[in-house]
Amino acid sequence: MTDDRTASARSVVVGVLPDQPLWVVQVAAEYARAFDAELVCVAADATRYAYQELPDGSLLTAPIDPDLAAVGPMFSDERLAEIREVLAPSGVAWSMRELVGLAADALMEVAEDVGALMIVVGARPGGFRGALRAALTGSVALRLAHRQYRPVVVVPTDPDETDAALLAGLT
Repeated sequence: MTDDRTASARSVVVGVLPDQPLWVVQVAAEYARAFDAELVCVAADATRYAYQELPDGSLLTAPIDPDLAAVGPMFSDERLAEIREVLAPSGVAWSMRELVGLAADALMEVAEDVGALMIVVGARPGGFRGALRAALTGSVALRLAHRQYRPVVVVPTDPDETDAALLAGLT
């Protein structure tokens, strides 16, 4: 069976949240480097929906609830700079995609588009905030494990050591 995608264009897809530890992105970059693959960072905004795709591939979106939706990009310039800084030592080519809808659906869509080798996600954060997110959208890792065929790597987001110590160990 042949595939339309180029054999040399390997990809690893990672789910990225604006507030998650950068450790998740760095672990995904290590997998991408190990597999000589590009890293595709995917963020999904469940508070918006797409209502039209433009000829250039970009989407026109609208908030589900206009009173609660945030205006502007999901990631600040500062956060993108932090991601860029964390990924620089890996030497891995990477890109960022912001989509609308549920995270699991967005990750599956991008993984299919790029023919990803695997999908990397962070474990659900603990505490009230994590429980609320899981109650509203469910477990992304569980949805991925049940609804698609690629391996799913779940990275702990609250390890015993600090992010700085863990990050220093990988570089």
